[in-house]
Amino acid sequence: MPRRRLAVLTLALVGALTAGCATPAPVADTPTATPTLEVSPTPTPSETPDAGPVLAFDGDCAQMLTTDQRDAILGVGSRTAEEHAQQMEPDRPLPIRVDVAGTLGGLGCTWYAAEGADLPDGLRVLTVMVLPASSVPKEYAAKYSVAVCESNYGTSACRLGRTAGESWVSASVGDAVPEPPRELLASAIDAVAENLASTVGRARPITLTDQVWSIPDCESLGRDIRLDELIGPYVHGHWEGKAEPEDDLFRAAGVLAGCPLFTDPEHPDSEAWEFHYLTPYVAPGLAWQWDELRADAENSSRAVDVEGAADAFAVDQGYGASIVFATDGTNVVSLYSQNPDLAVQIVGRIMTSLSS
Repeated sequence: MPRRRLAVLTLALVGALTAGCATPAPVADTPTATPTLEVSPTPTPSETPDAGPVLAFDGDCAQMLTTDQRDAILGVGSRTAEEHAQQMEPDRPLPIRVDVAGTLGGLGCTWYAAEGADLPDGLRVLTVMVLPASSVPKEYAAKYSVAVCESNYGTSACRLGRTAGESWVSASVGDAVPEPPRELLASAIDAVAENLASTVGRARPITLTDQVWSIPDCESLGRDIRLDELIGPYVHGHWEGKAEPEDDLFRAAGVLAGCPLFTDPEHPDSEAWEFHYLTPYVAPGLAWQWDELRADAENSSRAVDVEGAADAFAVDQGYGASIVFATDGTNVVSLYSQNPDLAVQIVGRIMTSLSS
């Protein structure tokens, strides 16, 4: 099954309509004079939609942009995110990332430029995303209706988006692009919109139930789980840089909340003071992707015991780090850390707090 990534994300097709019907035939007359017993037909069950999403392009990046289309944009020999990761660090496990675009019925895909391609300076990577237009805040859509370049963490990315039918299609390029390549961004959006118009079927987000969490307030959550007991005094926010625009988009759409925080350097609480920079992620409704996360991590994961979780595992990310994933059967919490025992405790407290 092809794997898809959204700059920081992976996608898979889940869900279809399930239906069943059972209508027994009426009992035939017996050959005797005994009166016939009339049996009423059993009512046919109505079709019940799967709670999982139906993804745009069936969750397949090769349908979003064909090889010829992406090579025309990024140069012949462009690579998928997985191909790029394997080429750059062949001995490191592939990143395991949650697919919050898919929770909305959307799809995000990333490709890397071909070596030596004739492209604008600093343009190495292209990410294209399709979401239901109704899930994109008007202010966000208006801002990126023109090409905008923004710097973050020493890099620069340029974004452009527009509505195509009932979908919102965006394209972004990086890693260090000083001026917006308007024609390239527009051509990527044009190609995706054309492919989208020819697809059969309609994307659909997850079915919301009472078990799907609301997006938490990070500061309140930190207090609720008594995080200071685990890491000492801390500060909410980014140690450096800022949130990516997509983080704000997914928070507004109700499918992802990242809570960046770091140890308060002004208030060390002991001689054994240790600096922590952590970002727990809460993904309401993401359990539709759980089997895929499990499968992707199969060769580099281990079971962990997370309080309040129906299932949990930790997956190796190389360089001594791991990500702990946990689910209650509907929602998912994850945390990247070089201290897996600490991550298990934090994730467990989050699971327990949000499930109560």
